[in-house]
Amino acid sequence: MLTNFKYIIGIIYLFVGTAVAQQNLNEAKKHLEEGKIEEARELLVQYEDDLEAIEYLGDIASFEKDWDAAIDYYKELVEAEPSNAMYNFKLGGAMGMKAYYGSKFQAALLITDVKNYLKKAAELDPKHTETRRALVELYMQIPGFIGGSKTIAQSYASDLDRLNEVDALLADAYIYKIEDYRELAKSKYENAIRTAVRKPNLITRNYLKYELGEASAIFEVQLKEGKQLLQEYINDYGYKDLKSPAWAYLRLAQIERLQENQKAALEHIEKSLAIEPGFEKAIVEKQKIQRL
Repeated sequence: MLTNFKYIIGIIYLFVGTAVAQQNLNEAKKHLEEGKIEEARELLVQYEDDLEAIEYLGDIASFEKDWDAAIDYYKELVEAEPSNAMYNFKLGGAMGMKAYYGSKFQAALLITDVKNYLKKAAELDPKHTETRRALVELYMQIPGFIGGSKTIAQSYASDLDRLNEVDALLADAYIYKIEDYRELAKSKYENAIRTAVRKPNLITRNYLKYELGEASAIFEVQLKEGKQLLQEYINDYGYKDLKSPAWAYLRLAQIERLQENQKAALEHIEKSLAIEPGFEKAIVEKQKIQRL
């Protein structure tokens, strides 16, 4: 009888412990969505054996551009679930960012793994748009002698035609941009913005708004829509986004300058510099605005 009682008590403790853990993970997720990174981290580090907690910790490391830590977290996930497309995508993405921001030697060491994890993610999930966008950029960026290929990039871009029209247009535009076909790239970016405005359900992640707004500023197309998308990006900015609001304010300032709205342009560029005081591109842009 006593043995049975101990068994029941054990089950109750296990149930309560699991419930508390899930409650804390939910609270951590809420903190992340509210931009309270440190509060989220304090909860998550208590559950470093939980895959959900590990993924959030990896996402925090990515947000903070601590690529080594992000890689370590995502490696744990891939080792635990090798057939999880999102885990493979995040690991390949973190490695890709380390290669991009690191030395040429680091890039050379990492590039094969980046390709392998991203390709595996694409194979595991035929509908994963972000993986295909990443592969398009990867194959266009790296030299041919280490595996770069316009043909392969175009094949992943064509996959996007059946998945998301906005992503497909952005992928095509990127290929043209890298190939220095500015007018063709401009046409694709303009079409992407128009499509996104007409079909907002295709904007499946906040970062797309930044990409579209950036294209508006750089290629001088759909300026009104570009401003709206950038403002929405800032309003919805969170831990999953790659560019800080400083970049979005920079692009807003550029659009206002193109429209010769000096006062509005200066307001935006000051906001950019308030976030990142040493932001060189913003400093240069401020000088251009002041010359209006």
